[in-house]
Amino acid sequence: MRMVVSAKTKHPIVWKVTKVENLQPIGTQTITFYQNYWNSHTDFIEEENGKVVGMWADYFDADYRDFPQYAENAGLYVENAHAPYMQANTIWEDTITGQEYTNHIIRCIKDCSVYYIPTLVMHPINGITPLPENDIGINRFKKIMEADEKYSVNIAIENQGNPEYIDYVFGNIPSNRLKFCFDSGHENFYSPHLDLLNLYGDKLIALHLHDNNGQEDAHALPFTGNVNWNRIASKLEEMNYTGAIALETLNKGF
Repeated sequence: MRMVVSAKTKHPIVWKVTKVENLQPIGTQTITFYQNYWNSHTDFIEEENGKVVGMWADYFDADYRDFPQYAENAGLYVENAHAPYMQANTIWEDTITGQEYTNHIIRCIKDCSVYYIPTLVMHPINGITPLPENDIGINRFKKIMEADEKYSVNIAIENQGNPEYIDYVFGNIPSNRLKFCFDSGHENFYSPHLDLLNLYGDKLIALHLHDNNGQEDAHALPFTGNVNWNRIASKLEEMNYTGAIALETLNKGF
């Protein structure tokens, strides 16, 4: 077990609990722990207007490699996995962090191959304020696609804050394994002026469906916001889409 005991900062202190003891007969509980490192792949920092408002250790599952077996035991099939996205902007930065993030995506591709997961969904950016498109990011995407070809895994680029990044990646990397993941809520919030299914529907391989009111990325239940579901349903029918549908919803407001 890991916990955050720290001031609200982008580099919080995490502690690892190693032993819990109950002293009898008075019932006093003692906890033994030591200072641990912040893991950007499993831990999470929530920000609002540039200020840290929440910090969680092990927010993302560290034992994700067990999930395909859980699915198989239940008679299910894992169609795609989602790569970590909190550091997606660094892929465009000339930094060690950006290179480490790229290497982590490649490790995710290897995991998908080992566990027979055909597609890895990833964000080309995170949010709306990344660096401008550049050769650094494209060269890293090329390395990612080399791994895709080697391990026979698809990469599905998900629409996020700046949809021009999708066009930039598709325009610079011709690959049959480079696909599109359509996110209905992200389109409605970040780019309602675009019809992304019309632009990239020929590459569609994954769906993230959720709703919002256009004012925040709420990940609400379908039909509780103002996403145009009739348009989306008509497009999917027109494209004869037969893949899985992921309801990427939260319980906010319910």
